[in-house]
Amino acid sequence: MILLLLPAISLLIWTQIPEPAQGWLFLPVWVASSWLILAGSLESARLRRRVWLEQYLLADSSWHRLLRGGVLMTVWHLLVAALLALFMLAKLLHVHAWIGLLLLAQAVVIGWLGRWLDARLQVHVRVAVRPAVARRMLVPLVMLPLLPGYLLIVLMLSQPAMVGIGWGEAVSLYLPEAQSAVGLLALCERSYLLLDLTLQWALQNALGSREDSGALAVLAWSLLLLSGAAFTWAWVRMLVGVGALVNRGEEA
Repeated sequence: MILLLLPAISLLIWTQIPEPAQGWLFLPVWVASSWLILAGSLESARLRRRVWLEQYLLADSSWHRLLRGGVLMTVWHLLVAALLALFMLAKLLHVHAWIGLLLLAQAVVIGWLGRWLDARLQVHVRVAVRPAVARRMLVPLVMLPLLPGYLLIVLMLSQPAMVGIGWGEAVSLYLPEAQSAVGLLALCERSYLLLDLTLQWALQNALGSREDSGALAVLAWSLLLLSGAAFTWAWVRMLVGVGALVNRGEEA
């Protein structure tokens, strides 16, 4: 539980550190977050690939060795992990206190639920793969309450009144300034703030009939769901990656 809470609390503390110290710490924070996300996602991908190979291919086949996952799989998941970690860090800079508490609570939930799953799987799953299977099941189980809770808090937070004004005017009046002075993080943060303001503007102005604003409403709700899912999925994957690294160290 302490190992799960440590990266969660560290990230939230990093968001409160003033510049320029926050900028100095950005690179190690980004690398650590990407590493944790990579550990969880790569373990899950290799588990799925192993099941597929054992189901369809012979153990002595050359295809079995080529497809079991190597450099290409690692590079792909590293790229995805780095992008997700960058998006997560940019969003954390502007996260509300209630969402911060929800994220911390998920670390406790993952720790408790992980032990509960491990105990239930002892009579069903082989010892060698039981921790990985438990972590594979943790992600959807934790996402199930986390994503709706996150979306509910976001929709309940106060927003600037943008009903009846154009998107350009809304951007010029209400787009916040980026906090970070680091070029890459500032660019990602600025992009997130623009996306978030656009979502708020679209949701507030998509209250007409189906002919007037149906497409805008569908687009706004879809982007809200996708951005929320990407953020919460990155957070859960990061925490699950802690368990994957600990398990890998124990095996070593």
